Amino acid sequence: MFKVSKATIDWLTESTGAHAVQPVAYLTQINLLEKTHRSKYVREAHQRINEYGPIKKILSKAPFFWKPGEFLFRKYEGGFWQLSFLADLYANPDDPEIKRGVEFILERADDDGFYSVHCLSGNLYRAMMQFGYAKDERILQGVEYQCERIVKNDGADCFVMDYSLLPTCHMTLPKILLALSFVPDEHFSPIMKRAKNIMLKEMRDTRVYIYVPSNNTMFKEAVENYTNSVPVSRRKTLREDILQMKKEYTKSPGLGKRLEKSEWFKFGYPNSYNSDILDVMRSLAAIGTRRHKEFKKALDIIKKKVQTDASGKQYWLMENSLNDRMIAPVEERDKPSKWITYHALYVLKYFEGISVEQ
Repeated sequence: MFKVSKATIDWLTESTGAHAVQPVAYLTQINLLEKTHRSKYVREAHQRINEYGPIKKILSKAPFFWKPGEFLFRKYEGGFWQLSFLADLYANPDDPEIKRGVEFILERADDDGFYSVHCLSGNLYRAMMQFGYAKDERILQGVEYQCERIVKNDGADCFVMDYSLLPTCHMTLPKILLALSFVPDEHFSPIMKRAKNIMLKEMRDTRVYIYVPSNNTMFKEAVENYTNSVPVSRRKTLREDILQMKKEYTKSPGLGKRLEKSEWFKFGYPNSYNSDILDVMRSLAAIGTRRHKEFKKALDIIKKKVQTDASGKQYWLMENSLNDRMIAPVEERDKPSKWITYHALYVLKYFEGISVEQ
């Protein structure tokens, strides 16, 4: 059981003042302290969620995001990304701009094709379900389709994997698992269960983060050398050639030894389409995964990264950040992070239990 100091809880539950992170204050009360909305502190924290600076900034620009055009897709800045970020920040969906954004995106889903990219789709389905659309047939149908693809391909297929020895994308699995955690039990179909089991098996087989083929660099170099040797007039046939190279390469010399995904040791939030060890473990906790021995190393890494200041406050650092790309910066890189600290404690509470000093 992980011991949490009162100073840590006091820090996380600040809901007013310059350093308040209102969504974290609310989530700490609900998920770590297990308070209910009968508590006035919980009600007050919930009412203040959308006062959080990054949420306010995104919502203030919402009319710019929810309009037709390619800007919907623009990485980190477009409407797709803003809806996902609002969910990451646990915005209160009572704001009418959020509902307008969900409906706008759903109306254009087929034309814009976000269903075809697992990481983007997973983030958007999760956001929309989190915002009250968990029983919406359009979203459930999209999740179903995504799971059918996972079952068919024994993992998350992605065009980016053409240039990797990995058969399917490992990085996107936490996004899909987190989305599945929002599907109501009565709508959790057999194909969703099969997809969930495939993803959980991969997480166990790779110990969460030990999945990178050691021969991947050699393969990428071979692809680059081949690509550079092909005349421009033949570039349209490159994909077929590269897929054939991959097929032959996986036979010999093969994937090689599995290596750690070293970038995943640095925690960040929000991560967008990327992941890290904490992000994966948060999704596994949200989907209700049992603790398995294969998760021990990942949990040990999370625990080893905690720091304590002179007041007894425990915290985790924000080691990765999208602040230079997001329109609404979230915390500071290499500084104590309430978001990372909350999620680390959420994960530890689920898998090991926590005890809070009184």
